[in-house]
Amino acid sequence: MIKAVVFDLDGLIFNTEDVFFRATSNFLKPLGYEYEETVRRRMMGQQAHISTRILKDYYSLSLSVDEIRVEIEKAFIAILPQILKVMPGFDGLLSFLKDANVTLAVCTSSSSEYAKKLLAEHGYLEEFAFVLGGEEVENGKPAPDCYLMACQRLELMPEQVMVLEDSENGCRAAVAAGTYAVAVPSSHNEGQHYRGAKLVALTLGDPKIREALCK
Repeated sequence: MIKAVVFDLDGLIFNTEDVFFRATSNFLKPLGYEYEETVRRRMMGQQAHISTRILKDYYSLSLSVDEIRVEIEKAFIAILPQILKVMPGFDGLLSFLKDANVTLAVCTSSSSEYAKKLLAEHGYLEEFAFVLGGEEVENGKPAPDCYLMACQRLELMPEQVMVLEDSENGCRAAVAAGTYAVAVPSSHNEGQHYRGAKLVALTLGDPKIREALCK
């Protein structure tokens, strides 16, 4: 029986993958590069310092990892208010889970500070028992560390925890941790694989998610 649900953040609760895509594209364009699908897929779901290193190495950028992160973050913050929105089905699923008294948490590769700020600004932070950020674990997704730590904080066995993930790396982490992994791909995840996932949902509003919770 599922007793808790852990949400990824970027690309699952918010369309921040759209924002990051635009910000990274804007950073690369003056340098003469296009943000290619190959590198974007490799970066998705990774901790920030790892994804930035992938970007730096792929394009052989002369800037340091920290300098690249600063420039992309500037572009991200500038674009965020223009296109940020909640992903389809989130509000309905959140209401359903609250009514069912299911414990909720967030586990993200982004920093906990960023995640908490984003959730608080949209009135969601208090709905979650905790937010676990990428800086709190040694090995980021697709390693299972973050979801194993989340289960420990919840004081539950992994099979009692449903994890909702949009990326292949995130889903691999959830599967490796032994949780009830549910993939919820968006347009940014086309071509990714979700081996081991208990189910693949169309959106967070997919009835299959609620059905799984009621088993």
